[in-house]
Amino acid sequence: MRSGFKIEFEGKPEPVQGLTLDLIRRGSSGPITSYPFTKFEDGPRITYLPQAQVQEVQLGSPHVEEFSISIPPGSRTMAFGSLGGYRVIKPFSDFGRRIIALNTPQGEMEVIQAISTLRPDYVTLKALKQNWEYSVTTQDIPPEVLRSTLSVSINEKNPNDRLAIVRFFIDADMLMQAQQELDRIEKEGQFPDFANRINELRLLIRQLQALEFLNEFKTRLAAGQFELVYQKAHQFPRQDINQATLQEVDRIISDHEAAYEQMDRIRAELSRLQAEVKSPQQLVRFQDMRSVIDKRLSRHNLEKLTPFVQNLDDQFLTAEQKLALAYSGWIVGPAMAETDADTAISYWDARDAVRSYLQVTNPIRKQEIYHSLSQLEGIGPDILAAIVQNMGPAYETPASEMGVPFTLNTMNVGKSYGYQVLLPLGYSADRSYPLVMALPSAGVPAQAEVAWWGGSSLGGPAHRNGYIVISPEWPAEEISGSSAVHEIVLDILRDARKRLAIDSDHVFLAGHGTGASAALDVGMSHPSEFAGLISIGGRFNEYAHHYWKNCDALPTYFVVGELDGDLYNANSSDWTRMMKYGQDVVLTQYKQRGGEDYRDELPRILDWMKLHIRELPPLEFERITMRSGDNRFDWFEFSGLPEATLNPRVSPGGRLIPATALPVEATITPGNNIYVKVAANRITLWLTPELVDFTERVKIRWKGRTQFNDFPEPNGETMLQHLDFTGDRNRLYWMRVDL
Repeated sequence: MRSGFKIEFEGKPEPVQGLTLDLIRRGSSGPITSYPFTKFEDGPRITYLPQAQVQEVQLGSPHVEEFSISIPPGSRTMAFGSLGGYRVIKPFSDFGRRIIALNTPQGEMEVIQAISTLRPDYVTLKALKQNWEYSVTTQDIPPEVLRSTLSVSINEKNPNDRLAIVRFFIDADMLMQAQQELDRIEKEGQFPDFANRINELRLLIRQLQALEFLNEFKTRLAAGQFELVYQKAHQFPRQDINQATLQEVDRIISDHEAAYEQMDRIRAELSRLQAEVKSPQQLVRFQDMRSVIDKRLSRHNLEKLTPFVQNLDDQFLTAEQKLALAYSGWIVGPAMAETDADTAISYWDARDAVRSYLQVTNPIRKQEIYHSLSQLEGIGPDILAAIVQNMGPAYETPASEMGVPFTLNTMNVGKSYGYQVLLPLGYSADRSYPLVMALPSAGVPAQAEVAWWGGSSLGGPAHRNGYIVISPEWPAEEISGSSAVHEIVLDILRDARKRLAIDSDHVFLAGHGTGASAALDVGMSHPSEFAGLISIGGRFNEYAHHYWKNCDALPTYFVVGELDGDLYNANSSDWTRMMKYGQDVVLTQYKQRGGEDYRDELPRILDWMKLHIRELPPLEFERITMRSGDNRFDWFEFSGLPEATLNPRVSPGGRLIPATALPVEATITPGNNIYVKVAANRITLWLTPELVDFTERVKIRWKGRTQFNDFPEPNGETMLQHLDFTGDRNRLYWMRVDL
């Protein structure tokens, strides 16, 4: 795809006119037949992508080792039209069979399943008494079940069959099982003529394990888990490993050791230079600053001291100037580090004032703190923005126990909402982490939703990829489809930004079932808050039927089961519109499966998430709103919408007239001209230097006339007020215009 997202498929991609027969008929009425979608199929699923988003297709037909298991014939006259998920799943027998209890429209039903086909990428399960067959990823089947089932389809005395099992596990990326199979073959000693081939496979497995370890190291390093990788790199198996791989591992070790050597040198130089400071007042302040850096310095923030390290040997800089580089860079980042000692001290005072401003709740006290901040010399809006972006969350929230979810409650005045939090391995407030906000389905505990993403160990998906995961604890009363859902989700997001080291440009909103439906509603209503939207079994509601237009800059990922009631058909019209308009959409349909959590899709979802980031505030956009709370898109906010938009009406004849969708348009053109269009009583524009030139007049036209024509004036208090409300340290606005 254009985003860089890649999928694997079997056969050839198929151009598709529509997602359902009805949509195909409706789309075939014109003289020209269009094919806006492309269908890609593999064993378990079908993936639909917008043709406009497909960048390149590579065809290939690699040989895949496949094993078939004979299933006794039966009547199999019954087929399922709808499935509601599994109630009970019993373990597999040694012959690859199990009993599951299903939720069906007729009630609970027990079904006997048997493994019929085994491939390295997927395993096919067939019902013995029903006409029902589907596939799951091979990793979803316990290894011991795979091995015992494979033995049914081979001759254990045939060396080629036994080695085929080894190749099967290698191709399935189950290298430990492949190694164990070779160990069994050697221990049995039945195939001495195949000793060379066995040794070749052992060597191949070692090489593949080395690459697997190296790729895991890279994933963990990208997540900031430096200590773990350093420890594991020392345990890396080096026998029979190619030189290029060993060099990469050695570089990982040397980079870590070099970073620690540099940190030791920084601490020593800060101590040495401090002894040369002449001013007693500066010395006192520098001592406090040094103690902070000495305590917090790590690989997460080492880059901030780059100017200091680079100028340590500069003979023309005094001790005070070198220390100023260190202490100012620590607060505003290396690009804005200064050599003036008083300026560095002012930066630290400003940082402390900003943190105090964000932590107090009394409005009068906030004004007093900002007044003191405004009196500090050299603290303009650019410096204030740099301080905010480098200071981390206003409140530090350490994990109670690594890898164990814990509960937070929102700090907002008034009603408080609880949410579960899972922090990744090696979490540090000095680093920014991507966030998954996962909305559970009705009746599902927030802990279960967090576990879906985080797994049950420190090797779970969220830990490996360095994601913070949070999930709201829904109140007992029914809230589905209500404005309370928006309030809960957005309040929790704002609260988490203030307390956790979240990268606000990498926030993904996700959900299962009714939680996915809520995610669709919230995400499409507030698209500028998120980098992506993930719906697993979600349904478009009456607002989302209109709000799909708001997703032109919000990538979406949908997962649905073919037998999950009418969900696919109910959503197909909205998916069709989104794909026809070329939006960044991935639609995955699992064949012959119902209402499940689809954990087997998680690896692809994580690959997709790595490629997406929240779009920068656009200079031009068109959005849709139908509710008073859906009143902010990027830098444009409004209120006082007409009643026809907010409430349905009844005609004189008694006919219900539904609420109407209201278009919202905003454009910034060269020359600082801003044009907005919305049928509202009041509007607010939030401006930054990336949007307008602060040295020129800004003209704002609304309702057919110029409403504002003046030079923009940056205001630090506006920046902090916005930050205090949103907690978003990546979107800092220098000025607001209220009309």
